[in-house]
Amino acid sequence: MGVRRRGREYALQMLYAMDLTGYAPDQVFAGFCAIQDLNRDAFYYARRLVDGVHGHLEAIDGVLTKYAEHWKIHRMAAVDRNLLRLGLYELMFVREVPFPIVINEALEIVKEFSDQEGTQFLNGILDAARKEYRPEETGGRIKKKVPAPTPEGDS
Repeated sequence: MGVRRRGREYALQMLYAMDLTGYAPDQVFAGFCAIQDLNRDAFYYARRLVDGVHGHLEAIDGVLTKYAEHWKIHRMAAVDRNLLRLGLYELMFVREVPFPIVINEALEIVKEFSDQEGTQFLNGILDAARKEYRPEETGGRIKKKVPAPTPEGDS
């Protein structure tokens, strides 16, 4: 398993713990380090993800509310809710990771921690958000933007 994949799994576990306990990220990081045999590189990636989700939670939950039609965030399964937050954070703010990787990793992780309904739910929301936040990407490649012509005399 790769460093980023393991980091995403660590991040999910930490976000889940924060969600259920109300602890701050630093408290969860300390507790996680104390009880886990950690891959350090994966932990540092997880910490980046958790800090990002925590720092942008209001914006992420706004997008989640927008695309999770007929679902209130607090009524979602905790694993699904936090994995969606993680995937949305990566789609919205971690541009160096192509969207197919973000979505595929989330789907693989949800298969381990949730059920079939969770997989379909996650896929639908992340794909809808991808269309809004990564419209320039197709299949993991970024379309080249052609610069608009400038009016004559604008030098």
